[in-house]
Amino acid sequence: MDKMYQLMDIEHDSEIGIIAEDQVQFLIDNLADEGVEDRDYYIDAESLNFLAENGCDEELLAMLTDALEGRVNIDVRYELLE
Repeated sequence: MDKMYQLMDIEHDSEIGIIAEDQVQFLIDNLADEGVEDRDYYIDAESLNFLAENGCDEELLAMLTDALEGRVNIDVRYELLE
């Protein structure tokens, strides 16, 4: 069974949604991280467009779009669900 991850809004310390391992891998592959242990990402409208152009699945894109609503940017992180 695939591992599942909780996607969090860092500023509000709130859950954005639950995502699958392949969705986390997509974020890792397509967004800049600052090191091997980095698990957080900066998201803005430009990031969303980039993810969409690179084949982001609709569920993940919708989660991030909803989380960004009304804000210029957000920082998100993922955590493995135990």
